[in-house]
Amino acid sequence: MSTPMTFTYTLYHVFLLKLLLSYPFEDTRTIHNLLFLAKVNAGSLRPRLVYDFYKSRQGAYSFEVDGHMKDLIKSNLVEKKLLSPSREGRDFYYQVASLLRYELFPDHCTRVASGYRDQLWRVNHEVFFHPLFRKARPGRKISI
Repeated sequence: MSTPMTFTYTLYHVFLLKLLLSYPFEDTRTIHNLLFLAKVNAGSLRPRLVYDFYKSRQGAYSFEVDGHMKDLIKSNLVEKKLLSPSREGRDFYYQVASLLRYELFPDHCTRVASGYRDQLWRVNHEVFFHPLFRKARPGRKISI
């Protein structure tokens, strides 16, 4: 008999659920690239949700985002194939969503994503033209 896995969810998890509920992401690469673009365009906003990004062939990559997405998938809060919250994920999100009102970065990311409307695929192209991304060496951390 195996023991059930228990997870501790953070604002990072709740924030990713919010993004997945709000926008139709086709793959996790777009989420990484969107969060990178949002972070570099945050200006004077000092987000407490901090991600480090590395330059990869597919764009910006964050080990933190990847880990949180894997947690959500393992705990069945996100359906891997559809990359959307499951019924349990939606229920969980609506129970804890009010916690995000104390953080400004999720709203900033929502505004950035809204700028792409139904063309989130453009995020994957635009990241390659950002000066900070272009300046970074492949496999290295992008200095933001």
